[in-house]
Amino acid sequence: MSQFELFDIDSPCIGVCQMNKKGYCIGCLRNRTERQTWHTLGDDDKHRILNRIIRRQRKLMDARRQRQQAELDFFGVREQLSLDGS
Repeated sequence: MSQFELFDIDSPCIGVCQMNKKGYCIGCLRNRTERQTWHTLGDDDKHRILNRIIRRQRKLMDARRQRQQAELDFFGVREQLSLDGS
């Protein structure tokens, strides 16, 4: 960012450090390169990574919501069928 930063940008690491099947840390949602190079990056690059993390979080939340909705739809249909005597 071109704006003067008053404070260092902290690492998003929360100490979980386990990879999901797509190669992202389940704790901070960074990929391997992002994790390994964090301490050498400038603020602009760190901001870009933080923005990517936000997009990844949204994508995960959307997928989770869709999965939950599919389960509700499935169980709702099943419950409706049993109530109808089918």
